[in-house]
Amino acid sequence: MKTSLGTHITWDVYNCNADTLSFIPTVKTVLNAIVEELQLTKVNESYKQFEPIGVTGFILLEESHVSIHSWPEHQFAAVDIFSCRPFDAKKIQELLMESFNSDKVVIKQIERGEAISIISEDLI
Repeated sequence: MKTSLGTHITWDVYNCNADTLSFIPTVKTVLNAIVEELQLTKVNESYKQFEPIGVTGFILLEESHVSIHSWPEHQFAAVDIFSCRPFDAKKIQELLMESFNSDKVVIKQIERGEAISIISEDLI
């Protein structure tokens, strides 16, 4: 049986309200809402405020990471979650659309690594 070691999903969030993407407090709230929604375990977080506007936010998780990079001048946010635990991408899409007042999200998913389980019935 083959399975991945983790799932990496990206959301390209278009037509956002620029005010929701411009400064750390809102981006921090959204990142923490994602962590809470998915019941992930936060290890640490870091944010970079760009001048005059724009934010990069990153939360390191026990299960991997979640990040947001914003371009308010383009009404765009790039969101990533990489997790070794399965999660519901549609829940996050809804959260992002509501948080950033977006009407268009493009989701991409890739499976990272390949774990191979070998099951043998010849144990005698």
